[in-house]
Amino acid sequence: MFENQLKFAEQLKAQYGTALLSKAQTAKELSVSRATIDRMRLSGEITSKKVGSQIRFSVKEIARLVM
Repeated sequence: MFENQLKFAEQLKAQYGTALLSKAQTAKELSVSRATIDRMRLSGEITSKKVGSQIRFSVKEIARLVM
């Protein structure tokens, strides 16, 4: 991971208090709709993790897409 991506990921982690963000939080950070996040996930453009019944996105993955 590039240094800027790592710094951004750490900022997100500090801001939200977790390394895994919800779909709404991810959509906010990427400036897209939740429906777009669903399409990105289904196409493989963004990876996700299932935590219980919820889909979560790692701050590192979000940083990769932003940078």
